Amino acid sequence: MRPADGDNASEVVNLTPHVVRLVGDGATVELIPVGPPARVVLRPDQIDGVVRIGPLVVPLKRTAASSEVTGVPDRRPGVLVIVARPVAEALPDRDDLVYPHDTVRDDRGVVVGCRSLARPAVAGDR
Repeated sequence: MRPADGDNASEVVNLTPHVVRLVGDGATVELIPVGPPARVVLRPDQIDGVVRIGPLVVPLKRTAASSEVTGVPDRRPGVLVIVARPVAEALPDRDDLVYPHDTVRDDRGVVVGCRSLARPAVAGDR
């Protein structure tokens, strides 16, 4: 198991494209995005046929992520960076990258926040 470096974080930076709302015991903290979002670069779509749905002929495409990630800053001591889960999973050795986890939904099922932040598991984690 990796050490919990997040315990010593003095700063949390939101590099997602949306506000992250952390919901806790009687309080909510909103983290505003601070820059362009970190992203996994997608490979070009591949045509994979069509499907007829009612009056429409809808293209089918195959999509894939590359191993390239953009918008992730260099690691800084004491800083946790909130990114989308695919970004964190693309860089599993970066224990400073976290993503929103344990979502909170309103009565319509819309995500309104999260209760925790997470890191992807890496080989050797239990």
